[in-house]
Amino acid sequence: MLDAGVTDAGLSDAGLSDGGGPSGLPLRDGGFVPGSIAARYDHRRWWWTPSNRTTWALLDPRGFAPWPDDRSLRFYEASELAADPAPLTIPAPAVYDFMRDAGLTLEQPPLDGVSFVITGNEGYHLDEDGYGDFAWDLVRVGADGGRFRGAGLTNADYEIWDAPVVLPTGGLVIEVENGAPDNAPGSYDAGATNNLVGVHLAGGYSLYLLHFRQGTIPTPDAGCEPALPGVRCVEPGRVLPAGTYLGRVGNSGVSLEPHLHATVLFFGPDAGRGWSVPSGFSNLHLSRGDAGASLHPFVVPRSGDLLSGRPF
Repeated sequence: MLDAGVTDAGLSDAGLSDGGGPSGLPLRDGGFVPGSIAARYDHRRWWWTPSNRTTWALLDPRGFAPWPDDRSLRFYEASELAADPAPLTIPAPAVYDFMRDAGLTLEQPPLDGVSFVITGNEGYHLDEDGYGDFAWDLVRVGADGGRFRGAGLTNADYEIWDAPVVLPTGGLVIEVENGAPDNAPGSYDAGATNNLVGVHLAGGYSLYLLHFRQGTIPTPDAGCEPALPGVRCVEPGRVLPAGTYLGRVGNSGVSLEPHLHATVLFFGPDAGRGWSVPSGFSNLHLSRGDAGASLHPFVVPRSGDLLSGRPF
């Protein structure tokens, strides 16, 4: 199994633990909150609402509960903490163990064939106001390794444009946007709306897929069953299994070129909003660097990886 992309940096002097013993956050008021460090959100990097703040997410699996009572993740401002937990492993390995055990991983890739991870859990995803820290951007590459043909001036030049998207793991549809126009490559308008599908998985956790091509999500208005037999309607309130057709890759919203953005978001009573949180893929064929593709029971893809649901 490939590692989850975390970095061991030792322990701080504040008595915090990376999972080898009691772990958690000591609070400035003298309290102590048990759990494992799940994420650090640096508001100074944010595009839209930057500030001199840091938010920490702490996982305690004992708080996992059906919506809306899930408190498995709690969020704390740096000003609430007695010490800076920055030297710890982030995310702690226990976080990925929990996601796997709770069935909060992606069971299959959302795209058929081989996908290329153009951006993983790093880079500009850390700038997206806490909504993209643990996201993946997926594209396709041609035989020459390029993402587009010709000059790449039109969406149709891109290998991934109009590729069918399927649901990577089953769940309840909670949000759909389908009418936003697709951008020309290289720019997007301020306030651009993403065409998207949001699917509730369990507890406070939901999977979001973004940048669909305008009008391709099979909603009742756009075309689905019974008018189109065999095409399940993707609409809030519908429970859909993994593998359900969701639409086609586009270039809508905050997007400079056609690609598919995928992330798990947490919405809980103590979260105040949605936060992108760690997750990964189960039973994925993946190639990293010069290594050939191999099957991994669980893996967190990184930028530059090639991945598929089948051997390649």
